Amino acid sequence: MQRRAAYARTQAVAYALRHWDNPNPRFANMDILGGGGDCTNFTSQALLAGGWPMDYRGSGYDREWWYLRRGREPFDGAGDDWWSCTWSLPENQFQYLRHNHATPLDLRRDPTQARRLRLGDLIFYDWDGDGLFDHGSIVTGHDRYGRPLVTYRTLSPRPPVRNAHWELPFRAPARRIYGLLLVDDPAVHRSAPDWTRLVPCDTRRA
Repeated sequence: MQRRAAYARTQAVAYALRHWDNPNPRFANMDILGGGGDCTNFTSQALLAGGWPMDYRGSGYDREWWYLRRGREPFDGAGDDWWSCTWSLPENQFQYLRHNHATPLDLRRDPTQARRLRLGDLIFYDWDGDGLFDHGSIVTGHDRYGRPLVTYRTLSPRPPVRNAHWELPFRAPARRIYGLLLVDDPAVHRSAPDWTRLVPCDTRRA
């Protein structure tokens, strides 16, 4: 029988509200690495804080989700931490969760579906319409009408945001917006990490 973990949504949300503008020094701050922002690193940390299990089955968007802290310097000061692309890039994270642990909702096609999203679920955005998600956020509240409010770290050139309307109306409308209904009991894959096979997302760190 497949072992299952328990997703503690309130703990994931508490983490997000604690670190949205106060990055955790135990992880790289990708907002300063030149990679386009810290949004997915941040939502991955929130999932981890909520009990989401790391996945080391193999390289690929549907088989891995992990972060390896290799040194003790805050914010990966030595530049030697490793992480999967599903940990740090919104499109890859979306695909990993969609294939393993979540149900996608097309919120541009039917915005009323947004009310189905619960605390700790995720929302992804594609502004330029190239078919790839540019940004991700985590649901950390609801307004009086039951519409989700989201929190995220960094969306250049804007600063981090706490409990914003899910459509992020201060930006030009996104071409695509998808929510992910996450399961409450993600599968735990027993594969031990094989660092001869797992490739860090930033291969310059190999």
